[in-house]
Amino acid sequence: MTTYQRTAVFILRLVGLVWTVFFAFMWGMYAVELAFGIEVQHYPAHTIIGNVGYIVLGIVIAAASKPLGRLIGSGLDA
Repeated sequence: MTTYQRTAVFILRLVGLVWTVFFAFMWGMYAVELAFGIEVQHYPAHTIIGNVGYIVLGIVIAAASKPLGRLIGSGLDA
């Protein structure tokens, strides 16, 4: 792999993981507050399902970063 491809893979993995960690942390904090009995805003099901979808999207981006990085970085050495 070229330097451009390795850089693209690194950036995609970083973005995917930061994205996933952000949403997982926020919902983890929500679950902890709910478990301790702190008054929290109750979200409708479509909001929760949408945010789970965002977490899955981040995992997919991190998992598919190598083929995507190769595709994005190909042809840049010329």
